[in-house]
Amino acid sequence: MNSYENQIPNGGHFEAPAIQIANQACLSCKKQKRKCDKALPACALCNRMNRACDYSDATPPPTSDDFNALKMKVMQLEATLHGRHSQPTSYTPSSSSGLAVAESIGHQIPAYNPTQDISWQGVQNRFPAIAFLDSDTFKYGGVVVPKPLVEIPGDVLQLLGDGPEIQDIITKYFETVHKWMPIVSHKRMTRNMVNPMWEGGPDLALLFLCMKLITSTPPDGIEASQSPLYISAKRFIALLEATGSASLHVLQAGLLVTWYEYGQAIYPAAYMSAGWCVRYGNMLGINGNSEAAEILGRTGTWVEQEERRRTWWGVLLADRIVCIGSQGYIPNPQEPTPEDVLPVHDYAWEAGEVTSAGQRTVGMPIDVAVDPFPRLCQAYSTMGAVISHHHGKKLPDEKDQFMAATQLYSEISNLILKLTEESTNDPLGLASPLAVAYSTLCMLCKRYSCPSTRNCAPPSTQAASEMQTQAIEGLRSVSASIKEFAGHIADVTPQPLDLDRVSPIIMDALYSAASNYAWMVRESGDETCQNALDSLRNTMRRLGVRWRSAAEYLRILEAQEFTYAVGSAGS
Repeated sequence: MNSYENQIPNGGHFEAPAIQIANQACLSCKKQKRKCDKALPACALCNRMNRACDYSDATPPPTSDDFNALKMKVMQLEATLHGRHSQPTSYTPSSSSGLAVAESIGHQIPAYNPTQDISWQGVQNRFPAIAFLDSDTFKYGGVVVPKPLVEIPGDVLQLLGDGPEIQDIITKYFETVHKWMPIVSHKRMTRNMVNPMWEGGPDLALLFLCMKLITSTPPDGIEASQSPLYISAKRFIALLEATGSASLHVLQAGLLVTWYEYGQAIYPAAYMSAGWCVRYGNMLGINGNSEAAEILGRTGTWVEQEERRRTWWGVLLADRIVCIGSQGYIPNPQEPTPEDVLPVHDYAWEAGEVTSAGQRTVGMPIDVAVDPFPRLCQAYSTMGAVISHHHGKKLPDEKDQFMAATQLYSEISNLILKLTEESTNDPLGLASPLAVAYSTLCMLCKRYSCPSTRNCAPPSTQAASEMQTQAIEGLRSVSASIKEFAGHIADVTPQPLDLDRVSPIIMDALYSAASNYAWMVRESGDETCQNALDSLRNTMRRLGVRWRSAAEYLRILEAQEFTYAVGSAGS
């Protein structure tokens, strides 16, 4: 209650008017068969869901989804009469997950026929343009971004299934993908499951769908880009974008789609999706810049604030890694500074323990112990330094440039040594940061191993010649380390199901080492290098069952060998 009394100019008082009540329940409550308090101008449930409340007498005409739902219910009734039952999900969550899901998730969600076209008729975009046209007025004028009025598409509901199936999706996600890309709050997700999904909103349904997508392997014989899960996820994101949706869940879903596209080598979609995530994250204002418009509003809890920070780090990581082999020459104008904050300890975040969070910054010494995700962010920043070294402003003296490269080599090597030491207890958890560090070292050395020209002409100076020798030795050394790293990955994933815990982020490092060994074999015919190449190929072939990018890298290696063989035969 406000401490100031309601007063009129003459010092008197007036009483608040009585709450007006409608004659009937609103259309939304009628449709969902929920109790409506009939308050005017909007009922409590519609107010809480931030949606339009309609008390008109007109009954909306049934949609195609309504007809599909009715048809499916008839089919379910017929199946029950004939004794047919749906098969349970093939994934059985382990008891160690600890994901507490409320009983309300078990409410039956209507099933639907196979994928139906999303009806775009009547789609409304109520996003306030002022957020982009005059962000200062938006920030200080108290403008609120309304939630879009979007029905969850029928094909999405069908793909998600009922409550127990969604519970399995969430459990598998937190046991696999979350281990290498922890951007979704386990704590907040558990709290969100108190209400049925249709009350959680379309953005939460989209996140569930993308969790299922990233934890699924495309069926054999079907292109990853033609997977029904993938197609539905892309269409659902497009629908929410068209309605002006501004939600952290939508961004997190977009990131999961991006990682799926990267892992399954769906290009240029992965590159475009990563760019979309950067723009969407900037729109939401989670980039840490004080000038950003706070579309999402201020966070209510420290857990939510940390989730936003982790999501932005996920955006930066995806934007760099998905184009590491082609667009790496483009610097990131939002490169983190040494003062930027890293993600905190996972256990503190999940438990909401602010006092034990252990906040660290990008520029801290690598000797300070942190979790795997902050290590991945450190490796990302180191790669950014190498990109800046290669494609940024060059030092006027060649020797100074070489000294800067040598310093970078030392820093990356120290990071690799630290990660290798820490990975003895958690090889899969630290596989992603270690692989990015390996890729960074390969990126640094490759430029100096074949300097100045595309045809690798001899260095023009003594300093350049010495740098070339060091770079080639660096490539030999890091390639041997990556081969050993690949062996450790194989050792801890003996079963096919274990591959679900492997991150697609490691593929570039494996390919870089294999490509280096293939080059060494062509140059010298060394048998040891050939054995190392064969070992890396076997690892990539095995990983290709889960992530098709590994198989695509293998095809590139084969094409390179074929081109070399043809060239050698013709010379």
